[in-house]
Amino acid sequence: MRLNRVSVLALIVLWCGFSPVSAGEFKDWLKRSNGEHYQQSGLQMVDPRGDAYLIRKLDQIPWKLLKTLVGGSYPQAEIEKERELEAIETAQKTGQAEDPLKIGRTKPIHIPRLINAIHRVILEEYPAITPVMGEEHKWSSEAHRYLWYGFWHRVGRFIIGKQKEFPTLLFMRSKIFLLLACGWTSRYAVTGQEPALERWIMNQPDRSIQLHELFRESYLLNKGNMYLTMLTAENVLASDPYRIDRGDSPLQQKLAYIRHDSQPLGDNYGAWYHFFGIGMYGLIRAPFVARAVAEIESFGSLFLEGKDKQEDYINRYGAIFGRQLNRLIEKELWKQPLPKDARYDYMLPLTDKSFKK
Repeated sequence: MRLNRVSVLALIVLWCGFSPVSAGEFKDWLKRSNGEHYQQSGLQMVDPRGDAYLIRKLDQIPWKLLKTLVGGSYPQAEIEKERELEAIETAQKTGQAEDPLKIGRTKPIHIPRLINAIHRVILEEYPAITPVMGEEHKWSSEAHRYLWYGFWHRVGRFIIGKQKEFPTLLFMRSKIFLLLACGWTSRYAVTGQEPALERWIMNQPDRSIQLHELFRESYLLNKGNMYLTMLTAENVLASDPYRIDRGDSPLQQKLAYIRHDSQPLGDNYGAWYHFFGIGMYGLIRAPFVARAVAEIESFGSLFLEGKDKQEDYINRYGAIFGRQLNRLIEKELWKQPLPKDARYDYMLPLTDKSFKK
């Protein structure tokens, strides 16, 4: 009998995952969150309380999407479209219009050359810093267990009137996938290096920062952790993607224009954070998964920001970049010297202002 009791106790300990957080405490966080946002204060790779808030916040997504479909796109999308049209009309009236580029079919970035630029950064910082892949943010053991039955638990709360929104089916999706899809990594997957990276950005001249330069600074701050390097950049670039005047923030003015399919008034904000976000996901996932996420992101943006073929194109190239970056690190190709004729002019189409050595 004593042996049976010990065995039962051992099973209970294993089921709880040696976690100091009880199932009751996790459910209390779910109730108290009431669909409100949560903000991590620093690096927490596992965060039970944040997971509880995130699950409840995700329940609001279907209703918000429905309102967007009925009521139209977000205001920032309309502002960006209006500016783009005004710029085109002005250029046509003054005779300064350039040869039209094919939107959605204009290759914005030469990925192998960008990988060369990243490769060079890594070599220049070695041996002081050695690149490592790093671990991604994951669901806590409490959240992972709850995901198996939590939908029905929240359905019950909805039926009896204790929860306003009908719950969202999460299908056991990874935490980082859901955060990227919603633009919430800067709230629930903080690295702690965001303030330092933002200070560096703000000290640069307007429209001067190139992709590989932002990568370098984040790489230095995160001491070669590739996952955190890409995530830190994503968090700073997309700190508030639903802000109406997001393209007017002083930080955004520091970034080079990378769309190259229009006058420099298109959605550069979306281009930068989508490229780094999907690039990060491509870094840690299989190729077909990364490409699928790029397509999902494009589909979501269709409703939230309006149709943007060039942003779809950038999403796809972000996935390609992430997978080539994965290969550079996992296969240790970064240790190989770059050929003498290697090219680093990755911004396309090439202009005198498109790339700074």
